[in-house]
Amino acid sequence: MRSLRNLLPLLLLCATPAAAQLLSQAELDTVREHYSLESALKDPARVYRLQLTGKKLKELPEGIRQLTNLNALDLGRNKLRELPEWLGELPHMQEFRAPRNKLRQVPAAVCKWKHLKRLDLHQNEIEGLPACMGDLKEVVSLDLWSNDLAEFPDELKGMTGVRFIDLRVIQFDEKEQQLITDLFPKAKIFFSQPCNCGSP
Repeated sequence: MRSLRNLLPLLLLCATPAAAQLLSQAELDTVREHYSLESALKDPARVYRLQLTGKKLKELPEGIRQLTNLNALDLGRNKLRELPEWLGELPHMQEFRAPRNKLRQVPAAVCKWKHLKRLDLHQNEIEGLPACMGDLKEVVSLDLWSNDLAEFPDELKGMTGVRFIDLRVIQFDEKEQQLITDLFPKAKIFFSQPCNCGSP
């Protein structure tokens, strides 16, 4: 009887119809991860994790739009230069990864993901972060190393949940590093050695 009770949350998850669902971290860590969009689209309402790494994607397949319960998406090691606004239609996104692409800006969709907890955009060409990210209260981890970041709007101080930020391999002087540190007083921030940018 006890073992049946332990299985009950998983059984309920499996039996859930197409209703939208935000998973707990424990559930998200144990659900099936799909490695192709074709596989995911066979039963889109039951897809919570999708990994499309190393697919040489130059644009995002619109079929992802059908995965309305998607909680985690990994688009690493592709050739993406931008991401569509319709990604914001996936309201349960908690983990989004798109490292090692060619993105020049953070996709506008990010600001609509109110349950986002982890954002990984390292090794892109991103020049700044949008002020609207200050509304993302649940973000814990920002992995942004090796980008071209220069802009950190004051509004980002609203991201009070952040505890980890990786900003290595980005040229900041000591003043810029201090400004960023002041925006995220509760976060452990990893910088490279400060540069003497603009010094003779």
